[in-house]
Amino acid sequence: MTRRRTSFLSRRAFVRSAGGLALGLPLMDSLRARAQEGTFPKRLVLMYTPNGVIHSGWFPLNVASETSFGLNQAHAPLEPYKNRLLLLGGVDLKVAADPNNPGGPHQRGIGTLFTARDLQSGTFADGCGRLAGWANGISVDQEVAQHVGQDTLFASLELGVRALDNDVQGRISYAGPGVPLPPMNQPADVFTRLLTGFTERTPELDAIAAEKKSVLDAVQGQFETLSGRVGADDRVKLEQHLEIVREIERRMTAGASGASCTTPEQPPALDPNSETDMPAIAELEIDLLAMAFACDLTRVASFQISTSLNRIRYPWLDSPGEGHTLSHSGPSNAQASAELVKRAAWHSSLVARLFDRLSEIPEGDGTALDNTLFVWGNEVSEGNVHSHVNMPFLLAGGGWYFRTGRYIQYQGASHSDLLVSILNAMGVPASTFGLPEYCTGELTGLV
Repeated sequence: MTRRRTSFLSRRAFVRSAGGLALGLPLMDSLRARAQEGTFPKRLVLMYTPNGVIHSGWFPLNVASETSFGLNQAHAPLEPYKNRLLLLGGVDLKVAADPNNPGGPHQRGIGTLFTARDLQSGTFADGCGRLAGWANGISVDQEVAQHVGQDTLFASLELGVRALDNDVQGRISYAGPGVPLPPMNQPADVFTRLLTGFTERTPELDAIAAEKKSVLDAVQGQFETLSGRVGADDRVKLEQHLEIVREIERRMTAGASGASCTTPEQPPALDPNSETDMPAIAELEIDLLAMAFACDLTRVASFQISTSLNRIRYPWLDSPGEGHTLSHSGPSNAQASAELVKRAAWHSSLVARLFDRLSEIPEGDGTALDNTLFVWGNEVSEGNVHSHVNMPFLLAGGGWYFRTGRYIQYQGASHSDLLVSILNAMGVPASTFGLPEYCTGELTGLV
């Protein structure tokens, strides 16, 4: 997706509408907290793909130690980012394992994946006639959004690629018990939502722009007035705040380098149900997500490919099988396995695309990628047996908290503990999440 050099937001409109960072001189306590957090915001992206994986094509190869291993076929596109990855083995979706709870294995898996809560009773039927309702708790992305979402125009952004089923098998994000958040499956809708309120000019905004041409100049004047009146410690804090303002100014006025907050080309109208439009939809949504991060419109997002029903073909990969049926074929079916591994590699290529885009956004001495935590999960481990043991989890980024570039093998660890670790990495203090009987605290070995 190409970018124009025209400014996406006026400086004042960005401050007024998107929030992000207060540009006036702060109270010393708020600045102290900001300095402790670091200059740039931390971001979280959850990704979901359905129906398990082919283990022989997913988990690392030639494993000599945590840091000495080879990426398998499913993750080959992520080789340039290997040192940012955390691949996990032996993590179980324990909260979904009890067959006596509402729902079939796909329903329980997707509903509990990011909530760590069981399902409500309801009338949604799976393929075997099991019934369930929505998930019975908030999802980890929305828990994070409750803590950081007030700083941005959008608390979170939910994106989907052919994720159109309006039942428990089609939702991964929850604002609370029984409150699913539907993803947007049309890039044009995402574009419209992100740009609403920013392209329109009003007399009020024109008057403000005429009165104050530069946010930086205004804050600079306040800084010069106060700097001679405060002690050395507070002067250092003021200088730190001024650098934040300068960085925002640089990002708002940069050219098409990728660090700018600029308007992308408006996406064409695409068919969310179309298998031929699916690659374009996925790529456009990835690019729009990166733009939303560059402009600090949101810091929390989910990206959902299909649903656990997954009646999807991938003709652009020469993969004509229907996804759910392929997953039931099992690893002994070489053709089905090859198609599924090829699809997983394409999913990884989308992750690599996102990382490429984020690495083009300068932030201090690094990039937005350095300040992003990415989590990829699935509702079952292997589609043919509907197992919730040894789930295919991949994390990337979060290097401010996690030690990356590793493959960690656990034995029966609870995924609920992984969600606690994600919360803590995002600055949300937590010792438990979801059903307490499946949670013991942070997942060991990640920090």
